[in-house]
Amino acid sequence: MPDWLREAWRKLAGSKFSAEERDDVSRELAGYLDDLCTDARSRGLDESAATERAFAELHHDARLGSKLYRARKENPMHLNDRTKGFWLPGLLSLVASVVLLAIFQIVGLRPRLVGHFGSVVNYFPVMISLPWLCVLPFLGAASAYFSRRAGRGRALRVTAGVFPALVFLAAILVVVPLSFGISGVPGINAILPAIATGALSWAVIPGAALLLGVLPFLRSAAARHRDLGAAA
Repeated sequence: MPDWLREAWRKLAGSKFSAEERDDVSRELAGYLDDLCTDARSRGLDESAATERAFAELHHDARLGSKLYRARKENPMHLNDRTKGFWLPGLLSLVASVVLLAIFQIVGLRPRLVGHFGSVVNYFPVMISLPWLCVLPFLGAASAYFSRRAGRGRALRVTAGVFPALVFLAAILVVVPLSFGISGVPGINAILPAIATGALSWAVIPGAALLLGVLPFLRSAAARHRDLGAAA
């Protein structure tokens, strides 16, 4: 299989991109070509035919570099690659997860009690929303997919995919001690169980569900190519 990053770099050789911009756009274009090849193989084409189709797509337009440069400069939101590959998918996934959780509760699908920490006086339940957990892998997959399309590495794909869980965890670590301090409840023995159950309910378990959707998008292009070659 060709090195799509190198082929994309060559295609953009005559463009007006700076060296840094050319690197970023080349990664995006390489990811698109790699996905195009994978899709062609899934439709029954052999490796050679899939590669030819991707090459034809790459070289179909002689002014591709100029068009990509113009489209990038005319971006009304001025989104850089980190924003498109991390912040945007992560934030959209966060909003979607919160909205879906609210909708499930409105229609009566409330989180269920599956365990607890603490005593009768200080009772801290572990809550699970099964319908919500069933949806989260799809949100994680969508975030990781768009992060990969933007040329982001594995670490950012994972972070973008589990972004809602990270935000929930940060909120728990801030809100729980603050609420105990305001209410005047003393003692670390009360705060720690509350943090533990909150983190388990809204960060750890949801994070695992999100990660489940992220996993298929962590493999490198080279690894996928090797598997396709072995299967052929």
